[in-house]
Amino acid sequence: MEDVPYARILREGWLLVLIFALLGAGGAYGIAKLLPETYASTSTLMLQVDSKEASLFERNQFSLARIRSYPELVDSPEVIAGIRSDLHLSADEYSDRDLRKMVSADNTTDTVLLVVRAEAPTAQLSAAVANAAAAHLSKLIQSTENSDADERYQVNLTVVLPAVEPLAPVSPQTLAIVGLGLIVGLAVGGIVAVYRTVTNRNVITISDVRRLVGIRVVGRIPRRRRWRRSDDEDESVAFDETVANLGVLGGSDLSSVLVLTASDDAIGQAERSGLAAAFAAAGRTVTILETRATSDAAAEARSLAEVLDGEDVDAAAGEAAGRQFADPLPVAAAALQDALPALRSTLRAHVDVVVVVVDAASVAVVRELVDDATGVVVAVRSGSTAASALSALITKLSFVDVHPLGVVLTGAARHASGVVTETWRDAVPVGTAGTGSAARP
Repeated sequence: MEDVPYARILREGWLLVLIFALLGAGGAYGIAKLLPETYASTSTLMLQVDSKEASLFERNQFSLARIRSYPELVDSPEVIAGIRSDLHLSADEYSDRDLRKMVSADNTTDTVLLVVRAEAPTAQLSAAVANAAAAHLSKLIQSTENSDADERYQVNLTVVLPAVEPLAPVSPQTLAIVGLGLIVGLAVGGIVAVYRTVTNRNVITISDVRRLVGIRVVGRIPRRRRWRRSDDEDESVAFDETVANLGVLGGSDLSSVLVLTASDDAIGQAERSGLAAAFAAAGRTVTILETRATSDAAAEARSLAEVLDGEDVDAAAGEAAGRQFADPLPVAAAALQDALPALRSTLRAHVDVVVVVVDAASVAVVRELVDDATGVVVAVRSGSTAASALSALITKLSFVDVHPLGVVLTGAARHASGVVTETWRDAVPVGTAGTGSAARP
């Protein structure tokens, strides 16, 4: 059973987990604000027993025994009627059942204190109900416990701590609800992140490339973020490293680079321009031939189709240095096979490096262009190119005996793990079958 890549899940899914956590907390906060508020107030009464005949111990025992039965009397009809009368509450709005739900009483263990609690939708009403309930409960106890026929004990239930208006509601507990929503959001986000990573069938990291096809990675181009200037510098460094790696793996005689795109978005105008700038920074003149359909060609790009269709090739090659050749429609495969090798040979006389970009369906064209001075590179886009597409492309290349120098990973995460040169460790030396150098049979 394959181990779950927890580090990768955290690296790739932290933003997803954060979003779900914020959504959970925000949703819980919204729910808490929609729930009706409840305020609670308490009024404390103390039982006093006077007797000329009983000792202090007997009075104490009598008090503890009697006060245990008083909490049950707080919702008696006399108390409920007294609350409604004192506060002038409407029977239609506050029925006896509603008032009984609002009040409760509790005796603190081994004390003669009785706490009357009232819960209401407003702070003012809760305090008023608690005080009214305590006052009428006190009257009820005094009227029932004290009798003219038996004067041994005189019972008084006195309010010692009247209720005051609470500053905050007791429910809903917004902080607890938000915390619960945050936990649920984290859990759901974690589950989604794990599922997304485990079931993802796209190439994302350097280790994915190595595990799927077992060939070198020659460059990792970071994802561009337009709002940060430092990204341009990081991207430039990545392209410079890629070009340097191509020189190491392809040798000093490398005069042509064929870039096969494993997916349509694997390389675009930004990547083509980045490669051109990197070759220029290395002191080599370069021209780029884009054979695929493109809608993002550079402003100075010329039409490749026109050049292949009989335009003066020498004249075009003479001004090709630093230029890109691209068309809004893909160049026909027949035209590529017939005329592209000759154009490439002509361009070599005027520039140091010719970069030809073709799609995965043009393996036959690649085979026509491969020679000892040509390096084949497969371009994949992190998170977009399917693993099956990369594997299929490498398999097709092996059947025509074309062996790529390696893979260029574009659109990679800024803080992705893995070092490009680590993928070179177990590779067969350049120039032999099954290695990074392109060799024609």
